[in-house]
Amino acid sequence: MSSLLIILPTNTHGDNIKNEKLYNKVITELRCMVCQNQNIAESEAPLAVDLRKKVKKMIDNGKDEDYIKKYMSDRYSDFILYDPPFRSQNALLWIGPFIFLLILTFILFRKNISK
Repeated sequence: MSSLLIILPTNTHGDNIKNEKLYNKVITELRCMVCQNQNIAESEAPLAVDLRKKVKKMIDNGKDEDYIKKYMSDRYSDFILYDPPFRSQNALLWIGPFIFLLILTFILFRKNISK
């Protein structure tokens, strides 16, 4: 009796490249909570190393970018995201610069009129 071996083509190389690109994208978009001025890709803080491992594990388990960012922001707050979503808790961060510019413009305009 002869046995027949069928080899099915798999796209593991393509998946690995896709996963590597996603990994690199996500770790550059997450802030190191210890350093706070670096992303976790650049930081060598123990927490950043652990977060990189966690991101890698989640990607290997099939999680997407949105899931990973939501998981991280739920665990570490929106501060871990370089581009946080607009929420009532961080509305001042989004609107604050515009309010500051309006007040500054009003003050400067008022001083020019009184001269």
